[in-house]
Amino acid sequence: MRWIRMVLDFFIDLFFGCRHAHLTRPFTMQARSYKICLDCGHELPYSLQSMRLLYPWEILRHEKAHPTVPTVELPALSADKPYAGWKAVA
Repeated sequence: MRWIRMVLDFFIDLFFGCRHAHLTRPFTMQARSYKICLDCGHELPYSLQSMRLLYPWEILRHEKAHPTVPTVELPALSADKPYAGWKAVA
């Protein structure tokens, strides 16, 4: 009976995709918050203001309002001192 369930799950995932039932806690990096599906690895946008996942039309509206978000560049790693120039942040 277990193999029947596995076959049914395979076809459900094949036709409908991942249900994203197992998610991580919210992460925020470079002014972008998201959760990650532990089953498929897909990043799902998350709103810290409303504490919920965002719908696609909310993402498009936000991208139109804020077209460019500055990114932070990390210092390059060297072979002899791989963490030179990095500072610990608490």
